[in-house]
Amino acid sequence: MTTFFFKYCPNGHLLWSRHSESAQKRCEHCGELFIERCQECDTPVRNSFEARPYLTNGRPVGGFPSKPKNCRECGVAYPLSGAEIKDLDRDFWELLHPKVVEVARPRYEAGHYADAVESALKALNSNVKQIYKERSGEERDGVDLMHAAFSPKRPLIVLGDQQTETGRNMQQGYMALFAGSMAGIRNPKAHDNIVIDETRAIHHLFVASLLFFKLDEQA
Repeated sequence: MTTFFFKYCPNGHLLWSRHSESAQKRCEHCGELFIERCQECDTPVRNSFEARPYLTNGRPVGGFPSKPKNCRECGVAYPLSGAEIKDLDRDFWELLHPKVVEVARPRYEAGHYADAVESALKALNSNVKQIYKERSGEERDGVDLMHAAFSPKRPLIVLGDQQTETGRNMQQGYMALFAGSMAGIRNPKAHDNIVIDETRAIHHLFVASLLFFKLDEQA
């Protein structure tokens, strides 16, 4: 576990640090003083907690505590009570496709990194399988499914204008990416007891997310 320190300015901007409290007094985004003590009784505002950090960006798993509203001693409202929180550091989950977040995040945050990736790619496979079955009446799976669904010769799921070279190249390339994600990432994790670390899991989740977003854009 890691100790995180945090404080807010009246406009809701968040400043955070790991291991030691930041000595910075004013917000670099708006110039306001950070609220560190109660303006009535001088009681310090809560400014630390413990959490496991994300390996890639150092942010705490589960995010930061909600903004403090009232002094725990005298009950007076802090000046930021009505301010919207403006955490300018983005959590990588915000960048991922909602389906990836739904199926992978609980497993990832429990430390089951390979399982999180496998779940995301199983969900991708399931979505493609459903579309393919609706349009062809056939049921396929994995690499074979991706080749059949995205085939540049007779695509049932069209990802680019097939009347142009660019569109055909896109179709060919994404077919390889969809199939490769099954053969190179999903299948090894499903068939063997593979252990991956936090960073590699994030890399794979971004692959799954990219393909989900592309599937959403189908012509």
